Amino acid sequence: MFSRFLFVLFIGLASASAGAGLWHFFRASRPTIPAGRPVADFALLDQSGQFHRLSDYSDRKAIVLYSHNPDCPTGQQGRAVLDSLRRQFRPESIAILVIDPVTGQSGSAAQQVSGGNQRSALPELWDDGQLVTESLGIMRSGEALLVDPVTWTVRYRGPIDDRSDFESENPRITRNYLAESIDAVLNGDPVEFAERTSIGCPIDFGKIPDPASISYRDTIVPILEQRCLGCHQKGGIGPWTMDGHTTVKAWAAKIRDAILLKKMPPWHADPAIGEFAHSRVLEIPQKKALIRWIDAGAPRGNGPDPLQTEATLEPAAWPLGEPDIVLKVPTFQIPAQGVLAWQYIKLPVRIEKDTWVRAVHMKPSNREATHHIFGFVEYPKERKHEEPKWAEGANGFFAAYVPGHPVVPFPENSGRLLPKGSKIIFQRHYLTLGYPTEDNLELGLYLHEKPPAMEYKMATAINMGIRVPPHATAHRESATVAIPEDGMLHAIYPHMHYRGSSIRLSAAYPDGHEEALLSVPNYHFQWQNSYQFKNPKPAPAGTIIRADAVFDNSAKNPVNPDPDKEVRWGALSSDEMLVAYMMYTTPRKSP
Repeated sequence: MFSRFLFVLFIGLASASAGAGLWHFFRASRPTIPAGRPVADFALLDQSGQFHRLSDYSDRKAIVLYSHNPDCPTGQQGRAVLDSLRRQFRPESIAILVIDPVTGQSGSAAQQVSGGNQRSALPELWDDGQLVTESLGIMRSGEALLVDPVTWTVRYRGPIDDRSDFESENPRITRNYLAESIDAVLNGDPVEFAERTSIGCPIDFGKIPDPASISYRDTIVPILEQRCLGCHQKGGIGPWTMDGHTTVKAWAAKIRDAILLKKMPPWHADPAIGEFAHSRVLEIPQKKALIRWIDAGAPRGNGPDPLQTEATLEPAAWPLGEPDIVLKVPTFQIPAQGVLAWQYIKLPVRIEKDTWVRAVHMKPSNREATHHIFGFVEYPKERKHEEPKWAEGANGFFAAYVPGHPVVPFPENSGRLLPKGSKIIFQRHYLTLGYPTEDNLELGLYLHEKPPAMEYKMATAINMGIRVPPHATAHRESATVAIPEDGMLHAIYPHMHYRGSSIRLSAAYPDGHEEALLSVPNYHFQWQNSYQFKNPKPAPAGTIIRADAVFDNSAKNPVNPDPDKEVRWGALSSDEMLVAYMMYTTPRKSP
């Protein structure tokens, strides 16, 4: 079991309870989602790092959400009752999800308090930011919400039973409120009492500021500049431009959803495993500030609007600076419709001698229509035996563009060899957009002045024998690779297609110990991140890297092209892949 509980969770309010309702709740101690009001979809990680979505339980007849504090006696009693309910009702009838809103301790400490959840098979959601608890209006532990997936409304909220009362403890249970309510929902009957007062331990939310005091200029804009403006600017990849308060306020509801559903910023690594550079994740204080500001009506405040200046700036054409060499690929005309075959073109690199490259930037002009681009080095005929076995990207690549792949230089004092007389083979895959368009591709090469001390290489865990059955919700496949020489592991880039649901990478070292390297519990084909370690990891020769992937070929997968199809390895997006590239450095061999 991993050492920390984390969540990615959202249960939103209906439009009628939006705006400043959350703050008024804390002022008036009234729940923001009373019985009869709807909840929105949510996503979360449980204690084992597994990703959940509320909509994944749409085939159940009832869903229980339970607020749990492991230090509260009421919470312990409630967990025992929930375990009993899990056994009483068939799993296909109800789902029970436990939410732990306690803060101020690390995930590992929380795991110790709750006994590592060994005593219960219930998913436990670690709400370390308390965002879901605030959205639900839960003030105490031990409160249960019963959700009807037919209408997505709260049918009951309150204690599980009548065991506890103010300043007293009943010796026995005479009313099982939650079980009675579940029976009513399953039978299509009205719930006798839709709301009852919960008597659990109060939840400490800390000091909650008035959202009206959160400054747009001094608090909100710096967050947007740090986490959002890189894409949401003129010429950026974002679908709209953050060009001022008026536009941000118009998109405020979408921003709220994107944050709480963990859609934006696009970063899908489980923070409990590994530390990575270039992380785009919003910190909890940033999330809270944005959400509370939006719930307060996204007030403008006084003073100039910094975004009006920021948004007019043109994004840098070459973020790493002007390249030493730019290869310009002839324009490709993209038709309005159809499935396009991969496009190949070969261009020579005009260099006078063998050259070491310190960075590459593959830059399509039409990112919306670009599925992926790989670049491979074709060595001159007399040195063909030295050429890396690219296998058209299956075993590695020299340069690449995929959505979400960062443009960063190779590790310090490392590089990749570009022999004199080489050519670059471009493999391009485009998508049609419903109208004719084009792409003008460029490849920027940044060169070392002299050979570096380290060579930048790839090892690839790949499984070309995958077979995902029709309608499988959690089909598992794996792939392994051995690091062939002593090196330092710098980055991992996992790759799957539309059925890819999650992937975990671990290392088994020659001395016998093992380590979790990366977990992506909610893999997105549209955002293929390269996860670069903040501190590179030693990888002695013989280190085995294992990739464990889960595929969802069911109709519940919203991007599944065809749940009736058995899916195998293939180049098309409607096929599937399981690849994990390990980027490592090793001492350069002379010359």
